[in-house]
Amino acid sequence: MLIPAALLILLLVLIVSNVPREVLPAAVVVVGVGLLISGAVGSLTGIRGPAWLIYGVIFAGLGLLLLFPAPWQGFALVWVPVSAIGYLFGKEIAFFVYNRRHQASPSTWIVAGEAIESVGKAKQQALSRLGRWESLKDGRFVVSLGHRRFEAWGAAAEGFVVHIASDDRDLETLSVLTHLPHQDDEVPMALDTHGLTGWVPQGVKVPADVAEKALDGFFESQGVRDLTGWAWERGAQAQELRFT
Repeated sequence: MLIPAALLILLLVLIVSNVPREVLPAAVVVVGVGLLISGAVGSLTGIRGPAWLIYGVIFAGLGLLLLFPAPWQGFALVWVPVSAIGYLFGKEIAFFVYNRRHQASPSTWIVAGEAIESVGKAKQQALSRLGRWESLKDGRFVVSLGHRRFEAWGAAAEGFVVHIASDDRDLETLSVLTHLPHQDDEVPMALDTHGLTGWVPQGVKVPADVAEKALDGFFESQGVRDLTGWAWERGAQAQELRFT
């Protein structure tokens, strides 16, 4: 909240310093309406978007203000930063609401966003979903218990990048599963549906059956399980390969 708040204060200072007093009420209306509309868009679209809605709000507001007579027309360009700031506020609200709804519970398993009390049911559901998971469509696959967390990015047909964190509040506890001996040649991995591609060491692209064994081990120990031919490694690489 601090960044959009600071930007808003700076924008208000600039408006008050440069706008004639007789048209200041119109500027306040533009700022207020822009913050409300863009903030609502940011909050309603949530933490994942889609982001294109805010661009629609910006262009629609610009068009309307340019069609209005003075002094409204003169505040058309103000609409752009106001909408961006309001959108940031809305996103922060969405993050806050999401975190409130997904507070870590030491006794409830969260499987791909679904709360499950029974460990047996949670394990069955998680293994079933991982076997047909596609991160480009479904996002990152996550299973958690309290602050212990299993993550996988990829697809069953192509392989996964698998992480486990013993405390998701501390990135230093994040480990990535990698092949032994190390396979450092880089291979591509799709990061979104728009063609963005990341390059990862070949050894961290885990076959689906190995990812399922790692997930099964997470349910058994709520941590990492030793797998023949594989190792769990911490450090900068584990954090860099944590795709969203």
